[in-house]
Amino acid sequence: MFIERLKDELYFIRGNLLILLVTWTLFNFTYSMSFPYFSPFLKELGASPFIIGFINSMGYLMLIFVRIPGSHIADEYGRKQIIVVMTFGVALSTLFIIFAPDWRWVLLGVILSNLSLIYQPAMEAMTADSIPSDVRGVGFALMRVIPQVFSIASPIIAGYIVGRLDLVKGVKLIYITIFLASLAAAILRYLYLEETLENPKRLNIGGLISSYKESLSSIFEAWNSIPKNIKILTFIMLITAFEDPVFIQFASLYVLDVISIPKDQWGYAFSLLTLSSLIFAWPLGKFVDKYGRKKSILLGFLLSLPATYLFIISRNIIHLSLVLIIYGATSNLIGPAFQAFVTDHTPKELRGRVFGVIGTLNLMGEVPASILAGYLYGIEPSSPFYLLLFIDAALIIMIYLFVEE
Repeated sequence: MFIERLKDELYFIRGNLLILLVTWTLFNFTYSMSFPYFSPFLKELGASPFIIGFINSMGYLMLIFVRIPGSHIADEYGRKQIIVVMTFGVALSTLFIIFAPDWRWVLLGVILSNLSLIYQPAMEAMTADSIPSDVRGVGFALMRVIPQVFSIASPIIAGYIVGRLDLVKGVKLIYITIFLASLAAAILRYLYLEETLENPKRLNIGGLISSYKESLSSIFEAWNSIPKNIKILTFIMLITAFEDPVFIQFASLYVLDVISIPKDQWGYAFSLLTLSSLIFAWPLGKFVDKYGRKKSILLGFLLSLPATYLFIISRNIIHLSLVLIIYGATSNLIGPAFQAFVTDHTPKELRGRVFGVIGTLNLMGEVPASILAGYLYGIEPSSPFYLLLFIDAALIIMIYLFVEE
């Protein structure tokens, strides 16, 4: 009975969605092993906090460079072609990290990897194309979390590897698995993805070059055609651009340098983030569909306030575990609700460009935020996280006052 009911609930996971889930699972399982240790790895290769921020800032800058033509390609040349070609590019970029003698090689790998992510708008558009409108809250939540099911063990495995080897050798071994998983994902996408855009043009080098000239005007046209409500929420959400660089790049350093958790224990604790995301995905996806997008986003930020403060004052593994569990819940409220909000109000033929311009605006905020976070961390490790408390409080007020359900 339970199995039959589950099949009925998940009827939409087939075809492209199934292939995307399988390949995202490969990516998530391997990349999740690197997340707790990437910044400490850069530190071991000679990078200061400011350089760590700079490396990630360059990655965001490359994403800005490719997101605009990427969104145009998604709506003109189709989703599949660009996804397949550039997934191979992501695989090749990991070789720079595997053979890196210092942080400069990692910088090259980050630049190449993020240039290859020109396919992101096409991926987002293909996902939006494939989820029925009546289950978008649940659909987007599940697409975020199902690939992470097997990733629960990833930080634990990473903690074991880093504990047995030194940090640099352990992270490089992790990136060897990322390289193999990326190759497998590229092959699966080539063999089984089906194009969702009707009558796409054939992708070629000349088309890629000309798309740069055409993409800016076409994206602005798409942006001008969508409702004011989406624009308001998008600009408010731009303020959150500071938050991702802080936690992605400096939470691990803060944990190891200030809270002084052993490296292997940090990997074990980090797995709770994925586990809580999995547990909360279904009920909170239902919450998004039942109670609305605005309420879900507000609740997510309300929960993040005490979690961030607890992270700052954490001094043991118990505190960190509670913080990571709460963050797992907030990610399943804010992200799916925002994606569903945009998809609800955007015509199918414009989604590639709309998702592209939204992503580009966020990246434009993350470029200076990443460098600023590194600068602040170098002065006082807790200062970037205190700034997040102020940002979340301001976001709650603005969303409540200016965004309509």
